Amino acid sequence: MSKDGADEWELDEAAARTHTPPGWPIEVIEFTASGKAPKKYGADAYRFGASLTLSVILPRRGWKLIKKTKNYVYLVPPKEQQGPNFQISIAIPPAAECLAIARRCHARAESWAYQLGEWPAWYLHERNRDMRRFQRDPVTGEMVSDLLSAPPESSLTIGQWGIWEMHVTGIAGDFAIGRFPVATAGGQGASAETFSEGEPQTVELTKYERNAAARRECIKHFGHKCQACDLSYEERYGPIGADLIHVHHVMPLSQIGERYQVDPIRDLVPLCANCHHVAHRRNPPYTVAELRAALAEQAVGVPA
Repeated sequence: MSKDGADEWELDEAAARTHTPPGWPIEVIEFTASGKAPKKYGADAYRFGASLTLSVILPRRGWKLIKKTKNYVYLVPPKEQQGPNFQISIAIPPAAECLAIARRCHARAESWAYQLGEWPAWYLHERNRDMRRFQRDPVTGEMVSDLLSAPPESSLTIGQWGIWEMHVTGIAGDFAIGRFPVATAGGQGASAETFSEGEPQTVELTKYERNAAARRECIKHFGHKCQACDLSYEERYGPIGADLIHVHHVMPLSQIGERYQVDPIRDLVPLCANCHHVAHRRNPPYTVAELRAALAEQAVGVPA
């Protein structure tokens, strides 16, 4: 989308106009199915993550697309391929080209979501990284805050987690593969200030009873997926993430302050650790709808 809102805007990159961009070597990518598809889709169908990508690139290679959802895609591989481990040949951008693309995008100073080669790709320009630090004044006991300024960060992502992905981040047009090196951000090295931890302290608190049966009923109804960002720990981490999820009280027990009858569907909701943490940054907590709205706004990005 162009700055004036026109739909005809196109990304000025050669890789956006071909599946095999010049200079991109053809490499063999290995990937694994997350399991067999439900029986109703046939004995030969498999379930995969990275649905946005695999639903497009695999049918081009003789796979049969059965169904695509937000988090999964169900496909039948060609008869000569046996699962659950598979391989495909596809053009992959070298790291140097990914860095060059990021630098060109920074010069254009505009966020976008497009396709490079056969991969989904998006660039976010100069995202604000300022943070506010809260602490208690040792003299007055009041909570005070100060702004921790940080240079804005730009990032380029090509591909999708679960099949292949390249992530590039940068500060002021200086980019690196992965996370931008802290030591070079803003020209600052490591902090000379020293910190200490570990002194024992006595803390008095009130603990509110949680009902394990209510938690189980909540998860039984909603599943183990975050209701704000749709994260599934099992999908992200594999077997070691199975059955992990936080259960959030829509109205915090500390505000109720007394014993009450909890409705597992109305009063509880599964959230991942990140969304749960963000929800409680405000009192009363942010609602699931507010969290989803914030995530959607971040995903779109704000053009420069």
